[in-house]
Amino acid sequence: MGIIGNFFIELKKHKRRCNLLLFIAVIVAEMAFLYGNFHGKEATSAGWMLLFYNIPIINCVFFPVAIAGFASRLMDIEHKGEMLKCLYTFSTPQKIFFTKYLYGAICTLILVAMQCGSIILCCGILGFDSDFPLKYLLIHGLITYITCMTLLSIHLLLSFFYRNQALSISVGILGSFTAFFSLFLPESIIQKFIPWATFVTSGFITMDWDRDTRETHYFLNNPDLTSVFICTFWIVLLTCITLVLLRKSGVEEAEKIKSTRKTKKIELHRRPVEILKLKGSPAWIAFFIVPAISAAIGTVNYLGNLSILKEGWYSLWTQHTLFLCYFFMPVIIGIFTGCIWRVEHSGTNMNLLMTHQRPAMIVLGKYAATCFITSVSLIWVVALYLIAGSLIHIEGGLPSGLLMWLGMGILSSWVICAFQVLVSLVIRNFVLPIIVAFLGGFAGLSCIAKDMPYLTPFSLFDLAMNQRELGAANIGAFALSSVIFILVFIMISILYLSYSDVRSNE
Repeated sequence: MGIIGNFFIELKKHKRRCNLLLFIAVIVAEMAFLYGNFHGKEATSAGWMLLFYNIPIINCVFFPVAIAGFASRLMDIEHKGEMLKCLYTFSTPQKIFFTKYLYGAICTLILVAMQCGSIILCCGILGFDSDFPLKYLLIHGLITYITCMTLLSIHLLLSFFYRNQALSISVGILGSFTAFFSLFLPESIIQKFIPWATFVTSGFITMDWDRDTRETHYFLNNPDLTSVFICTFWIVLLTCITLVLLRKSGVEEAEKIKSTRKTKKIELHRRPVEILKLKGSPAWIAFFIVPAISAAIGTVNYLGNLSILKEGWYSLWTQHTLFLCYFFMPVIIGIFTGCIWRVEHSGTNMNLLMTHQRPAMIVLGKYAATCFITSVSLIWVVALYLIAGSLIHIEGGLPSGLLMWLGMGILSSWVICAFQVLVSLVIRNFVLPIIVAFLGGFAGLSCIAKDMPYLTPFSLFDLAMNQRELGAANIGAFALSSVIFILVFIMISILYLSYSDVRSNE
């Protein structure tokens, strides 16, 4: 069977799976972000330049995560049971992979077309002049499509060869933040080799902000296509790597039995069951590596802005928690809760578990495990903060409210844990709850900007870790909101597990 025949089979596989809804949600979220930030501002003839300047920056954050989730969805069926083994009986690994790549390329083209249409729509909604040269829309679409195809090549490769889809989505999130943070550094050739940053490095609109008059001016330039050519090189290189791996690929058995393994005496473990399930899982690593990355970024940013950040230890704290609160911590909690529910959502494990465990004990066990590792991670954040401050020789005393920030941060993180336990229970797909956590970070940021910090679990966490910057929190209102959120999310989880029918994920 050829590629065309396999392509029609691929279409049938994804029938009613609503894969494009993920891309539609991203476009709607970007339009909502643009509307919220630029609605009501004075319309100018250069308004279209404002859109072409800001949309690539937004793409750096949203598109990598969306494409990583989409690539994971493409391989979701094949990694269940022995389906990949069945496919190898009537097709080759090369045909299977490149059929999915073709399907992904068409869907990615639809994504880029939707964004080009949304630009024209935003011009009308915001009152900007939409009578701009069509060639700039085509240039933007071409740059965006080549960049998206590079990301699809990366994430489809990871999703195809690794059963655990946490790797692909983690690379997407890490690449997204790496690209976003690189925008604050001086432009260099290294930045052009980061495929996630190509959305911006190939842009044709530059911005100049006058500090004295606080006026912003946009200028039209020729697009820098160096990053686009580098992305094309990445696509060719990744295709060659994929071909080599496909020739050597074999179907990984669901269970590997080693005959040389000696029989060991069976011993009952006294450690918590949820901890045992995650033995050997990479989910633990994120809680220690990601805060270290955030601390390194914060320290570098602090040292690069000493002329502005003059409050010593407190300024360093704001830089350490800047990305951690809004993006990193919600995402790694989402990854962890996805991992602890993944075992139950596989095969008929939930049926077996429900025969001898009460729903309340199942939910509370997973919630306790998530809260424990999150609390340890936040203590690790404070330790990294103290180590970094000592290494760069910050003078003065520590902030007096540091312990209170840590305590309130731990409490508010438990709220996010309760929410993500519920989301990962209801949504059986591993990737979607992580995307919910990622978008939740933006929701928390929006609530903080609108002075509504008690409205969402994510904004509570932001308020707890940055009180001095955002305004001192009302301890009573903060504690009451946290407790109510936790009780509501846990009760909904227990009721859902008690009254919903158990379904096998086969």
